[in-house]
Amino acid sequence: MNPRKHKQSENLKNKVYTPEGYIADPPDAICPHCGQKGKSCSHVNSLSRAWARSACSKKHNNDSNKE
Repeated sequence: MNPRKHKQSENLKNKVYTPEGYIADPPDAICPHCGQKGKSCSHVNSLSRAWARSACSKKHNNDSNKE
């Protein structure tokens, strides 16, 4: 088997994200900035999701900084 295809099949087995949201998130995980469930900013358990929460914070709190 081609190494690339083997890696792709391994990644499909360890799927973390579905269209409904992240699998490992607690059911009550809600982002405090945008108020959405199942997004990358809703539950911080890795560095990439911490960056997503920071970006969400900047995106939703920019309006209050302009006043």
